[in-house]
Amino acid sequence: MCSAKTRAVALAARFTALTGQVAHVEELADRIRVIVALPAQLNDIRRCSLLVALAEADRYGHDVTSCGATVWAEVGGGDSAEAATPDL
Repeated sequence: MCSAKTRAVALAARFTALTGQVAHVEELADRIRVIVALPAQLNDIRRCSLLVALAEADRYGHDVTSCGATVWAEVGGGDSAEAATPDL
């Protein structure tokens, strides 16, 4: 299995290729986050390919602000299903 850093670099490269925007990598204490701004127009093939890339991350999301939209993906830091499930 690839290291979190290797996975993050690969995601950043895919995000950059698919969006035409430079992806930013943030190394946090327990995980690595890759963030990319979404262009105003993204064709269906690129949009679907971006969703496939996001699904390969441990966690991912989409933020929309007055400045535009971004997607982010995180790798490392434990199992995403475990992190999302509260203790019962």
